Amino acid sequence: MNKQYDVLRTPQQTRSLKRRLVFKVAGFVALTMVVITLAVGYMMRQELDRQAQRMLWESARSSQIQLENRVAYLVEATRRLADNPFMINGLIDTRARREDLPKLVENFSEGTALSTLALLDYDGRPVYQAQEWRPEFNQSPELRAALAMGNTALYMEQGSGQLLIIAPITYYQTSQGALVVGFDLGKLVRTHATREDGSYLKLFSADEAVIDVNYNAEIDYLTARIPASEETPMLARLDLSVEAGAPQQSFDSIVRTTLSRFIGIGLLLTLASAMLAAAIGQSIARPILELYKRIRIVPYRACSPLGTGDELDVLASAFDHRTEALKAAQQELEIQRDRFRHEANHDALTGLPNRFNFDQRLLEYIGRHHTGDTSFALVFIDLDRFKLINDSLGHSVGDRVLQTVTQRLQLELREQDRLFRHGGDEFMLITEVNGHEEQFHGLLGRLVQTLAAPVRMGERDLAINGSLGVTFYPRDGQDAQTLVRNADIAMYEAKRGGGSRYRLYDAGMSDTAFNQMETEAGLRRAIEERELVVHYQPQVDMVSGQLTGTEALVRWQHPDKGLVMPGAFIPLVETSRLIVDIGEYVLREACRTQAAWYRAGYKPGRVSVNLAGGQLHDPELDRIIAEILDETGCRPEWLELEVTEGFIMDDPACSIGALKRLRNMGISIAIDDFGTGYSSLAYLKRLPVSRLKIDQSFVRNSVMDPDDSVIIEAIIALAGKLKLDLIAEGVETDNQQELLLKLGCNQAQGYLYGRPMASESLESLLRSSRGGHQHVQ
Repeated sequence: MNKQYDVLRTPQQTRSLKRRLVFKVAGFVALTMVVITLAVGYMMRQELDRQAQRMLWESARSSQIQLENRVAYLVEATRRLADNPFMINGLIDTRARREDLPKLVENFSEGTALSTLALLDYDGRPVYQAQEWRPEFNQSPELRAALAMGNTALYMEQGSGQLLIIAPITYYQTSQGALVVGFDLGKLVRTHATREDGSYLKLFSADEAVIDVNYNAEIDYLTARIPASEETPMLARLDLSVEAGAPQQSFDSIVRTTLSRFIGIGLLLTLASAMLAAAIGQSIARPILELYKRIRIVPYRACSPLGTGDELDVLASAFDHRTEALKAAQQELEIQRDRFRHEANHDALTGLPNRFNFDQRLLEYIGRHHTGDTSFALVFIDLDRFKLINDSLGHSVGDRVLQTVTQRLQLELREQDRLFRHGGDEFMLITEVNGHEEQFHGLLGRLVQTLAAPVRMGERDLAINGSLGVTFYPRDGQDAQTLVRNADIAMYEAKRGGGSRYRLYDAGMSDTAFNQMETEAGLRRAIEERELVVHYQPQVDMVSGQLTGTEALVRWQHPDKGLVMPGAFIPLVETSRLIVDIGEYVLREACRTQAAWYRAGYKPGRVSVNLAGGQLHDPELDRIIAEILDETGCRPEWLELEVTEGFIMDDPACSIGALKRLRNMGISIAIDDFGTGYSSLAYLKRLPVSRLKIDQSFVRNSVMDPDDSVIIEAIIALAGKLKLDLIAEGVETDNQQELLLKLGCNQAQGYLYGRPMASESLESLLRSSRGGHQHVQ
């Protein structure tokens, strides 16, 4: 084609064409070509106008979706930050605000254009401030509404361009305070909606420009504005519309260039046509008309090749290239739109529909079943040990565990089941029931078994397990919030039952959840008001009858209920952070009393204090205990810490390391309730323990039940081989004492020697034998 084009442009042939056209129908052909040139130029101008408007609209739409996703992400991130347990701790714990919240805020602020952050109590007073805090936020109606209604508030501060998100901090569905976070909206727009080639982006609120990027008031622009819609709910709440613009001059330049080229070609053709002979005039007009028809045809098809081998073929090819470029740009925008839409509705890690998608689908299910007799079930799935895996092995391992669990769950699902990732280690399952309860319960059983299967990571098998809570529509709730809340309650009932099981919701569970919340609130007050008291049960040498130590046991001196035993409140808080606070409280009180007794000249032996699982797995445990010992003046050798087999086996590697550090401090370690857990002898020989405590369940029936006697004898033999001390719990009769002595166990505690008593009562025993060991019997 290039060679032909060169031939057509040779001077000799050009002169020949001119002469021939002059002598024939030069005037008629020239007029015809001028008309055709102007007509095609006009249509090209109109088409270019439409293409420019379409591209501007797509650009504005793309920026709108990007900004919507970013705002939605910030709202969700703020909600998750508000739901973080450290936030509720931050409302009540000065140390949490000093040590934990700065790290959370630092991690949260990365890449978010954070401009201000504050943690407010229920009265709107700031208890923690980060970045730049403006007190006028305390008076905002949005803040009061968020605290009163428990809903997340989103608004834009007029005049400053600040995007403010107020997320309530709730505890068991009750607002305790609020997290106020501000973001620089202008910075967000500049970061996530970069404009190039002189184009600009504006945000309007109520027809007033609030943010602009690359806008120059001295330049005329070709613009396209898109208001917020149902597809962009976040921007709709902020009443923000997006306007994109490109310099009018640039567009006009492109149009002028395109038209001038076309007109130039037309003029050349007109000049050439004026020199053509009438016989070949029609042959010149024919490809022009063909090009015109191809441009106008719908659907569009390629304009080239025309087969003329001249400028018209070049023009057709250039037009094709430009059209293909525009189509490719349009397809890319559509791909990006689809990708953004998918990312907005799906979890990036697991590929499952996300929480936003779940909320929409749940409402659809409720609407679909509202008028019929059919029902569906909502299953709240929570992994029992995921936080421990995340904390001990890292988030990368945790992410792979979530992906593996997702794949396993999907293999068990049926066609009518819909699985969502609700956030963290929580999943939601919506499934039709419609009278097939037996099949549904079979599905629940398979899901529990699937979650109980170990997950292989490298050279280790990770035990996960899962707890499931189930609600049915409309029996257990007729709106989405009630269904999710009751499923959450049922799930926690499954956890309270030991995990790795499912529970169907019933109304009594709500009462249980309320009682637990009331108990936890009372215990927090009890810690602050020092209502928790420590009683001490003597530990004795059964041969000599001498006091060898004590065990510290907590009691709650309730202002209305009197003295409450630990069995009434400890099981309710074992899975919460509160058990750690109670454990530290008891340890501090026991160490303070122990130091006071030794300073007074008494010899109480070692005091044994129980460690909760949450304390054992706390990486700061050795530092906390060292601070308590230094604060109270208690020596490490005066203290013994008791841990159960179950807490150790939850994470053997972490537990063994923590116990070794405590043992290196000089603190004695004992395994409590030995023989009732599921420990391994391979781990037992690695544990830095000095004493085993024979569980009272074996001692209670040891005289009457030969099996219990054999178990005790085996534990005593095992302790002897491992050179560990022994003490038996729950000794209540002389026959039990006689049997234990016969089997080789010399130390014991139980009602036979003394019930748990207040520190004043035990001090009286110590005072009666000042300077020597107290004979308890």
